[in-house]
Amino acid sequence: MKGMQRIKRHKNFVNVVKYVLKPGSHHRSDPLVIGGNMTGDCAYELIAEFDTASKLRSDIAKPAWHNSLRLPHGDKLSNEQWKLIADDYMAQLGFSDTHLRCYILHDDSVGQHIHIIANRIDSVSSKVNLGRHESLKSGRIIQELEIKYSLTITKGPEPLKSTATGKETKKAKKISRNEVMYEERTGEICNKKQLQSILDKSLADSPDVETFLLRLEDAKISWTANIATTGRMNGLSFVFNGIAFKASQLGKKYSWVNLQKLIDYEPERDNSLLLDTSTVATATATATATATAKDFAATDIPRESISEKIAELELRLREDKRNEIVGKILQKNAVQRQKHLRFVEWLASIKHYIELLRSFGKTILHKTHTTLSNIYAMKPLNKAIKIRL
Repeated sequence: MKGMQRIKRHKNFVNVVKYVLKPGSHHRSDPLVIGGNMTGDCAYELIAEFDTASKLRSDIAKPAWHNSLRLPHGDKLSNEQWKLIADDYMAQLGFSDTHLRCYILHDDSVGQHIHIIANRIDSVSSKVNLGRHESLKSGRIIQELEIKYSLTITKGPEPLKSTATGKETKKAKKISRNEVMYEERTGEICNKKQLQSILDKSLADSPDVETFLLRLEDAKISWTANIATTGRMNGLSFVFNGIAFKASQLGKKYSWVNLQKLIDYEPERDNSLLLDTSTVATATATATATATAKDFAATDIPRESISEKIAELELRLREDKRNEIVGKILQKNAVQRQKHLRFVEWLASIKHYIELLRSFGKTILHKTHTTLSNIYAMKPLNKAIKIRL
């Protein structure tokens, strides 16, 4: 049994409902509504029912959900078998009994298949089925259904591991060697491990975002939301006992990609909450850190953790390194300046020497010219003397 390569979502139900109920020459029989939890059985009635639930959440852009389940060529199921499999499939994808849906049977030359159209908005609670990674999850569920209902096994992804035997892929980050030494020395649990434990307890029952944040507040944990200008949520950072922790310091389990799988998060509903309260959280974190610093200053017994001391030493080392680099730069500039002054002085001396050479050359040329002139001037006189003699 196969589903569509990618589950589709639509802005409304008009086109998709009309499409799956439209008869075609390739159909052996007209499309037929065989199951679901809706009262209507024609396009007009189904669309009206779906729209009623959609009005509960006008902020959801694409409430219509559409997928199909197709048997291999030659396989057939009764309407009751199809309904049983479809109900099981939808339940495993997270749709409740109050999410409106209908199953439409198609029978053509390629094989039997059903179209499933559902409203992502719960008609009673108005909660939205988020469907994270649902196309991948759908393929795994289908493979398990093939085994469960003795259907023809088709090639697909491996079945999902059960929580009893499957290994947890995302784990909390182990504490550092310094934190281990701190626990051995003091007999107390380090702040990172305490924070990880509180987060795990707060996430145990997959709460909604508001409940999760209230639990953090009760545990005296401040948080800061990192939301991009595009509205995309990038993650949370925490402050516990005056110490700030990024998600990367706590482990991949607490990154936003994995954290949102453990809570009931809807961007349309929750991003405004995170934006409104992130400033308050930041202020609370600052106040907590300030209060902790005051308590530390007023106490005679040093209470700095190893990690805090390391951070302070690293800061001092960075400052010393920066000062050393600045000193070397100033020293290098001074040397360059001296070299430049020496070069200028050398050029001036060369110029003076050239001027002296030019002056000396002019004097020599002038004297030579005068001597030659005198010699030529004396030639007629010599001839006259010779004639007289």
